Amino acid sequence: MKVGIDIGSVTGNRTGIGNYCYYLVKHLLQLDDTWELKAFSTGLRRIDARQWGRPLFHRHLPIPTRLAYTMWEHWGKPAVDTLLHGVDVYHATNYFLPPTSVAKRVVTIHDLSFLAAPHLCSPRIVGPFSRHIARFAREAHGILVYSESTARDIERLLEVPSTKIHVAPLAVDESIGPMPREEAAAQVCRICGVQGPFILFVGMIEPRKNIPTLLRAFQKIAREIPHQLVLAGPLGWNPEEYQHVRDEMQLGDRVVHTGYVDDHAALAAFYSAADLFVFPSLYEGFGLPVLEAMACGCPVLASGNSSMPEVTGGAAVLLPADDADAWAETMKGLLHDSSRRAALSEAGRARAAAFSWKDCAARTFGVYRSVAACA
Repeated sequence: MKVGIDIGSVTGNRTGIGNYCYYLVKHLLQLDDTWELKAFSTGLRRIDARQWGRPLFHRHLPIPTRLAYTMWEHWGKPAVDTLLHGVDVYHATNYFLPPTSVAKRVVTIHDLSFLAAPHLCSPRIVGPFSRHIARFAREAHGILVYSESTARDIERLLEVPSTKIHVAPLAVDESIGPMPREEAAAQVCRICGVQGPFILFVGMIEPRKNIPTLLRAFQKIAREIPHQLVLAGPLGWNPEEYQHVRDEMQLGDRVVHTGYVDDHAALAAFYSAADLFVFPSLYEGFGLPVLEAMACGCPVLASGNSSMPEVTGGAAVLLPADDADAWAETMKGLLHDSSRRAALSEAGRARAAAFSWKDCAARTFGVYRSVAACA
């Protein structure tokens, strides 16, 4: 069996989808060698397929990705399996399902936030994705998702039968794990100057992540705790409300924005040194930072919506995303209760250990094999 896979999201500063694609390819390549994986990408910058350290055929189409989408949408060509010199299955890893001549097609739908909560998403995503996703879901021979939550959204919003949808949960890479707290704290200090105790958020700063509610909650208890609030992640689309609320709260250096953290050892240090990880997101297809924090033994406080109850599995404290008072009181209570934090730390490590990229790759390969065998 020959399988083509889109690696176009594996850019230098990988975030959610890029990490998914990178680790999926890494672990697919570790499966048996009775099949062949071929990589495909578009864009003005070529992806280095040598980064996985294994021989990997790679066909790059050097045109803007959105131009490629337009060509496929209006003309239905070029067929991506033809560009790859023939594959049995093509895996579109980032929503858009390109045409093939004969290959069966699998698409990953990471979440349906642009349909379920379009006001939380960039118009650049809402417009094109909303127009085509129902057709892509109908045409695909198999649909991959991270969570049962997203599977239910697809059934409900796209009217796709459950038999076509397959759940392959994400996992934490082995390079992200617990570190000695003193060593982790020293590394955090070198990176961003934070020297005392802190509360941590990791993710893109955009409306869906609900950072204004977190800032309001932190402001309510800032005088009662010595902690700083560290926001580790790049600015996404429309960060104006976050910036406005931060200025309004007058928190000064009590809030530290590090920007994108591109080194896993550094990320592990943040998780390992933090007293509490907070994730007030309004909607998630999975919520990988929550699992990363738990893998490092950091107690987790997260929203109780979408996929997060499923991912945390009882190993985190869950709250209504928009209740700043509840977030403030719960953060303060956990910070003053070391035994509760220790229990959450232990439960989180056990929960994170139940997920693996090996399992994600095996489930994904099972979908390839299943759709390839379909008449």
